[in-house]
Amino acid sequence: MQTSQQTETGHATPEQLLKLLDAQLAAQRNKRAVRPRNRATLLVTATVFIIVAAGIALVVAQQMALQLHPEGGRPAGNAAMGEVHGNF
Repeated sequence: MQTSQQTETGHATPEQLLKLLDAQLAAQRNKRAVRPRNRATLLVTATVFIIVAAGIALVVAQQMALQLHPEGGRPAGNAAMGEVHGNF
């Protein structure tokens, strides 16, 4: 069973076939011209998403580390002032 396009091309003259081929090639060129823009947009969006996700992961990791050390990671007592504890 033939489609309407196949029926038209079956009885078409060579000039009509050339025009049809030119139209199809022009449509394919237009499709290909749109693809690189979409690909570039996708790459930029993916890169931004990865950077934002990495930043969020770093903030979460920092907050988890601060919860493990409630003093904010600073040594307790006067040891921060340079005092050394031990037997000399």
